[in-house]
Amino acid sequence: MSTYYGTKGQKVQGIASDPSVAQEGQVWYNITTSALKVFKKFTNAWSTGGNLGTARFALAGAGTQTAGLAFGGSPSPTATEEYDGSNWTAGGNLGTGRYKLAGAGTQTAGLAFGGTSDTTATEEYDGSTWTAGGNMATGRRILAGCGTQTVGLGFGGYTTGPGNRNSTEEYNGSTWAAGGNMGTARRGLGGVGTQTAGLGFGGFTTVVVNNTEEYDGSTWTAGGNLGTARQNIGGCGTQTAGLGFGGNPVTAATEKYDGTSWTATGSLNTARFYLAGAGTQTAGLGFGGGPPDSSATEEFNGGTQIIAVTVTQS
Repeated sequence: MSTYYGTKGQKVQGIASDPSVAQEGQVWYNITTSALKVFKKFTNAWSTGGNLGTARFALAGAGTQTAGLAFGGSPSPTATEEYDGSNWTAGGNLGTGRYKLAGAGTQTAGLAFGGTSDTTATEEYDGSTWTAGGNMATGRRILAGCGTQTVGLGFGGYTTGPGNRNSTEEYNGSTWAAGGNMGTARRGLGGVGTQTAGLGFGGFTTVVVNNTEEYDGSTWTAGGNLGTARQNIGGCGTQTAGLGFGGNPVTAATEKYDGTSWTATGSLNTARFYLAGAGTQTAGLGFGGGPPDSSATEEFNGGTQIIAVTVTQS
């Protein structure tokens, strides 16, 4: 503090909460969180968020950047955590422990389905407790999901024996019904969007792929290819404003989709795969993953925004 005072000629203000109006370069001390903070400008960049309470990979996510939900994963397959934009806190445990599952919905209306060991189990979250929903027709793992708790979509994945799946299932809040098959059977793909406007990208067939498919509620059609082929990729957003990040081979690469093509944008600070995502293309959230098991959380801020960050020593 004395160094700042001598350099700038003024004291750092101590306040109970971050200022509501952002001004680039403004410095303050948050007395509630005991953190020195500054407003910093970011352009299509990832910034560090609060760590998960439990480091894990192959988990699922739902919600938004300021109301996120993390659930399942290894080595804590029943654990659920809720994000408030800065910190994760424990939520209610899944009834069926699993990893390599898919998720959809929001923090207070989440949906978990599939996962190890090729389970068909579906669970619904109300903000505190998971309860059983209708089982999927096809048990699978390393699948993708999107949509909401009452209008969900599950697609792709892997089942021991048959192998990679191209089948799609639609959830109505109580039961799953068959949808149109994907053009390419694969596992480890990313999924974003809604039941009638879904997006599947990347994954693994017999090799890592970069192809993208768009769903209209009944049929999948080819979209623009990812710039970087990868599997076990994180994602968030919509069919016309999607975000894909991380993946295997281990990468920090991030790409934005506009409904036609993918464009490279700011990379993750920590390269990883088997991570989860939530939020939108301009306010995304990526968390967990590996290797090794990670508790790291990152927030993507699309466009140019001024964000409060904690000042740390380096």
